[in-house]
Amino acid sequence: MSSGSRSDFKTGVRLAEIPFVDIAPLFAADERAREKVDREIARAAFEIGFMTITGHPNSLRAGPEERAVLLQLFDLPQSEQRRLWKRNFAPENTHLYRGWFPLSSSGARNREGFEIGPDILRVLPDDGTDDLLCEPTPLPDPALLPAEWLSVARAYYGAMESIGQRILASLSRSLEIDERIFQDAFDDGISTLRLLHYPKRPEGEPAVEDLPGRIIEIDGQSVELVARAHVDSGLLTVLAQCGVGGLQARHVNPRIAGNEWIDVPPSDDGFAINFGGLMEHWTGGRVKATEHRVVGGGQNRFSVPFFFEPRPSTRIAPLPIPGTRPFKSFLYGDHLWATTTKFPENFGLAHLRSPRGT
Repeated sequence: MSSGSRSDFKTGVRLAEIPFVDIAPLFAADERAREKVDREIARAAFEIGFMTITGHPNSLRAGPEERAVLLQLFDLPQSEQRRLWKRNFAPENTHLYRGWFPLSSSGARNREGFEIGPDILRVLPDDGTDDLLCEPTPLPDPALLPAEWLSVARAYYGAMESIGQRILASLSRSLEIDERIFQDAFDDGISTLRLLHYPKRPEGEPAVEDLPGRIIEIDGQSVELVARAHVDSGLLTVLAQCGVGGLQARHVNPRIAGNEWIDVPPSDDGFAINFGGLMEHWTGGRVKATEHRVVGGGQNRFSVPFFFEPRPSTRIAPLPIPGTRPFKSFLYGDHLWATTTKFPENFGLAHLRSPRGT
């Protein structure tokens, strides 16, 4: 993969780059430096919807060493893995929303993952205990993982929340809206920390064309999209690629015919940030939700995305941004359930949670 940009030699046009932003001033008191970072984040959010960031404090404990500990989860014996599977795949289990989805969760058999909720860090409010979206996370047997696994997971989850909050506060300043709008929405939020494994296919085993567009051609070679082109359905994603590239973002370039796919370079001490469809909708189109995909490279790949999500009862209504078109308000939890049950790991669950609002 490239460093984030490339050139079209036929047209001589320099294609787009993924913006790189040092967010250290968001955690400091230098107002002038913070204003500069606000402008850089706004440019990335308003123009392309993607950026890579670095500069978060070391005290947040969200680096490659912590991820290496978390990803030891995938070394668990098969019997313990099955105990963590969602009920969709292991009927004897009780959990549905949180937990492990195995390779068998999709016809492509190209990824497995474990989803962790906020209960790993704090007690959830009583008024959400009957909501599937507030389901507790099934935890692995601590005797089968490093002794620090749970404490690392807690610290990492908290670090992702801290980064997400600073970015949304920065966007609030650029959008000229009250920072408390996003702050209040994320009180008792139900963000998801997902550990992902894309295993290397055994020698000679072909990729499965389970859905149209799974196998594509790039530079004359047939490659598998381990994650097909999509837009995240939520607000903000903070992603660690764990040293292996493959993530690409679609950029609409008005200077050339068609669109371009540009590489999002991995960074050991940083993260890729992208904004989801709901953020684009909520901000009246000011913030861009960018389509992205993951190109398989024939190697074992891990990634750790954090989906920054408000509490289910958050009402999504038009923000006080000039020119924003009105829309009928709705509850975030209803939106999340309607979208997440369209993913293979949650197929067949839509009827288990009724909408809570109009």
